[in-house]
Amino acid sequence: MARLLTSFFGLGRLPLAPGTWGSLTPTFIFAILCLLTAPSVWILTVMAAFVLAGAIICVKFAPDAIAATGKNDPREVVADEVAGQALTFFLLSLFIEPVFSTKQVWIVAALGFFIFRVFDILKPWPIHRLEKLPQGWGILADDLLAGVYAGVVLLICHRLGWIGYLSKQSYFTGTISFFQAIALGAVQGLTEFIPVSSSGHSVLLETIFNLKPETPEMLLFDLATHLGTLVSIFVVFREAFTKRLKCLWVEGHGGSSLVQTCKQNSAVHLLLLVTAATVVTGVLGMLFKKQFISSRGSIQLLSLMWIINGTVLLVSDYCKKTPLSLQQFPLSRAALVGLAQAVAIFPGVSRGGSTISIAILLGLARPDAIEFSFMLAIPAILGAATLQFADYLKGPGSDPSGLLCSAVTGAVIAAIMGVVALKILIRVLQAARLRIFAFYCYVLACLVIIVYLATRS
Repeated sequence: MARLLTSFFGLGRLPLAPGTWGSLTPTFIFAILCLLTAPSVWILTVMAAFVLAGAIICVKFAPDAIAATGKNDPREVVADEVAGQALTFFLLSLFIEPVFSTKQVWIVAALGFFIFRVFDILKPWPIHRLEKLPQGWGILADDLLAGVYAGVVLLICHRLGWIGYLSKQSYFTGTISFFQAIALGAVQGLTEFIPVSSSGHSVLLETIFNLKPETPEMLLFDLATHLGTLVSIFVVFREAFTKRLKCLWVEGHGGSSLVQTCKQNSAVHLLLLVTAATVVTGVLGMLFKKQFISSRGSIQLLSLMWIINGTVLLVSDYCKKTPLSLQQFPLSRAALVGLAQAVAIFPGVSRGGSTISIAILLGLARPDAIEFSFMLAIPAILGAATLQFADYLKGPGSDPSGLLCSAVTGAVIAAIMGVVALKILIRVLQAARLRIFAFYCYVLACLVIIVYLATRS
């Protein structure tokens, strides 16, 4: 019973991002109350009830979940996210009358949710210190402070008139609406790292929204979301980056030859692996640029690539012999990983999924395959962003100020969802469960083909 309560009646047992589902509960209730034009005292009472219930459950029952799982902050405990998110909307309703139009309600709810998730995930000072409090107090306190931060930021947004301004805009730009920016940013952030192909989902979403990827607005928006996902890599792998930078200094500055330097310094060897793979990707990308660009318009090819992507994921899941560390991984095999990354330019093939899977099939240990893939993502994403910016500059004149809101929104959402996706992927890879995403790719490919054939007939 205790663990059921801390998981908020099963939300914490969901396989993907349980904390996010916990935050969505008070967000959804707040939006419904506002849409029903409930008095502010009702909204304050309901949000306060969520805060109080979440706090009591965490303090009283979280120690049981800690003892059962052996973890200081079990993923299944989401009562803290419920309390923190509710506190965000409680503070907003305490200082202003929550009377909004329908569009404003959803804008406020979305902003409150995403701002809270930013603080909850990034944990700025002193939130990360509160986690060290004993038992359920540490689980609860950091989310409550994140809720306070989010409430203050949301209140500032309202006082500055941003909520009213956004609600009056049918579109941020001539082509991308507010909700389209959120959807596209979320999809880019999630699918950039979850191995189901970000480009494939972007093509699918652009088709649904009737957006043209070659327009200046879409080029700049894609650039912003790619940079957002780049931020999420630095957030999740910050310890790995720090470790590699220390290695450059501690393990020696070089040897009598490049081979000796690589043997002495693991960070130099990793840098060479990334360079070799990136060069292969870049050369193939330039040689077959026209083919890659033309492939974005083919739904049949998209479905085929999803099937190929799923098969590679499925095969790598059953590869148990992965004895090599990054220090033992040769440059020739890194070049093959670069080849896989080049193929991933085709919509439907996941960059992360293909590079990790091929690295595993070539004998690289799973934890090292994850690190190598996302170290390799940095130059890949920067290169793609540079090309997009160059294409944007070549396009017809466009007002950058009119694109700012959509670009910033997409980038922030992509960064948040990228962090969530990376944490999910790391857990799935460690458990060798990539087949989950393989089956998803198969189902999605079949659905796309069915819809395509139905619309053609």
